[in-house]
Amino acid sequence: MLPDLLGRLGRAGIGFGREAAEIGRLLYDAARNLKGMKSETVAVQMVRFGIKAIPIVTLVNMFVGMIVAVSMSELLRSLGIVSWTGKVVGVAVTRELAPLMTGLVMSGFAGAAIATEIGTMTVNEEILALEVSALSPARFLILPRMVAVIVMMMCLTVLANFVGMAGGYLVGTLLLGIGSHNYIEMNNSAIRFWDLPKGLIKAATFGAIITIVACRQGLKVTGGALGVGMATTRAVVISIVLIIAANLGFAILFNAVL
Repeated sequence: MLPDLLGRLGRAGIGFGREAAEIGRLLYDAARNLKGMKSETVAVQMVRFGIKAIPIVTLVNMFVGMIVAVSMSELLRSLGIVSWTGKVVGVAVTRELAPLMTGLVMSGFAGAAIATEIGTMTVNEEILALEVSALSPARFLILPRMVAVIVMMMCLTVLANFVGMAGGYLVGTLLLGIGSHNYIEMNNSAIRFWDLPKGLIKAATFGAIITIVACRQGLKVTGGALGVGMATTRAVVISIVLIIAANLGFAILFNAVL
């Protein structure tokens, strides 16, 4: 029983190492072609995975801000500091929830689309045709999508900060009876200078995770349409797990450094 368990762990470790090596190779190939990247191609991807994601990102983050305000109001009221709702929402949204929720939404919105698109191209041997023609898939497929998702993740996170705090503001002023001026003052006083840059660093990292995982899963598709569906599911699940793990790592790092 023990040898079987060790064998499974060993095979899992070898598989993880191979996946990490392949992802590293894709990142290297993409970075190597950065100078030859066409801005027009990136702009198209930014519209696909950024502009079109604005409604869902706005809706989700506004609801999240409302949820934080409602869920914390009872505790704050019992402590006699219900006016601090603005502080709680401001800190929670800017430091953690805006980049995290935006990353989770984009893992389904952009990650699934990228994995499906590249997986279909792999099944139809279009990737093989590029390689036979001495054209790098990393340059023409991975790099534009990665740059677009990273840039738009940062922009969407800035938007998520505002709409998340706006959701808390609506709950605080309309349901909790906090004065508008008092709420805004409390909200602004809780936000520190480094909160927004930290969120943008997280957003850029999450965007890179979403893109490279989706591309890797799409490139390794086998088995036709069923394989494409499985790769899409794996891309979303793996991205979500890695985003949450990276968020924990950032939380520990930022608390220790800043």
